[in-house]
Amino acid sequence: MNLKSLKYKIRSKIWRNIQDYFYDERIADSAMVQNINLSTAQNQKKAVISYVTFSYFSDWENNNIGRTQPYEVLSMVKVLSEMDYAIDIVGYHDLKSLEYLKNKKYDLIFGFGEAFYQLTLLHPRAISVLYMTEQHPDISKAEERKRLDYFFERKKKKAKTVRTGNFYWDHHMNKTYSAVITMGEVEPFTTSYSNPFPFFPTGILNENFKKEHKNHENSKKHFLWFGSYGAIHKGLDILFDVFEQRDDIILHVAGFYEDDRKLLGFPKTKNIIDYGYIDIKSDRFLSLMKLCSFSILPSCSEGCSTAITTTMRHGLIPIVMKNAGFNRLNDTALFLTDFKIEYIDNQLSKYSNESNEYLAKLSDKVYAFAQLNFSIQSFENRFRAIMNEIQNEIR
Repeated sequence: MNLKSLKYKIRSKIWRNIQDYFYDERIADSAMVQNINLSTAQNQKKAVISYVTFSYFSDWENNNIGRTQPYEVLSMVKVLSEMDYAIDIVGYHDLKSLEYLKNKKYDLIFGFGEAFYQLTLLHPRAISVLYMTEQHPDISKAEERKRLDYFFERKKKKAKTVRTGNFYWDHHMNKTYSAVITMGEVEPFTTSYSNPFPFFPTGILNENFKKEHKNHENSKKHFLWFGSYGAIHKGLDILFDVFEQRDDIILHVAGFYEDDRKLLGFPKTKNIIDYGYIDIKSDRFLSLMKLCSFSILPSCSEGCSTAITTTMRHGLIPIVMKNAGFNRLNDTALFLTDFKIEYIDNQLSKYSNESNEYLAKLSDKVYAFAQLNFSIQSFENRFRAIMNEIQNEIR
């Protein structure tokens, strides 16, 4: 029996009888979304987004959302619909989807990944917009290598690159597109693009949060690492080494992945506290926002991490690396210029002994900046302005 006959037999004889047992999976997973905002009554421009499709297959009003991308994709689609595009969405590396789209003619190709790259080759006359959600991969690769070498120098353990090269491959970056939008630093793109567009991600806000006076005399001794996978990339191994040798400051760790835990272990000191996964919509998260003055992420490379934008929306003062994707935070962040243990140790002594008045004013400034720049409405407004500018420049 050939493959075509086998597929037909499974679909007609087996799948139709068992498909309802997999109803949750059928709702939650689809390879592509087609014909959003399509009107058959008129000729329309067509756009394809190469990103993620799951925004359209979950109940975001009633389910916990621990990430910002689903809302951001919905806002992007809303803006492109207002610009009268009929829109398709495919997974960023899903080349199989191109077989189903090969007869369509696109006017706009937006996103990243191998699907984005191949679509730009198939439609060379279309406007192509590269969407960078992280730092330029050349920089990210080099900086992550430095962190892995520093980890080996201290621990004599080899660790792999885990955060770089997953979405943006070398040949993707060798091509120049109509425009680039970046959440990281713009400088790496200025040689290839006359006008790279800087762009902030959103930050999630716990709706029960109320900005109140904080007793920084106590909270300035508390630092939150609010991370995800790739703990060495995000500097947690360095923070472990700093806090292990101190007892006057406390590190709260949320989002420490199991694979990283196997590599790094977890210090057995009372001033390093493991929270596991934390729901941003929970009271536990709110308690951390009251307890800490600082959100610390000495990551080697980011696209202005949503861990930082989220904690800034709750008034935590960000401590981040200079030139690692956060420079546009300007005077609402405390910048680290080195990742070595001795330097960070000294800086944390300085920050944890700042005056309460200074920290209160800075926290208020951080909070105001975050509400202005990291809401989903701000994201949508900025995306609209950028897309209109790109369209006007190319006309």
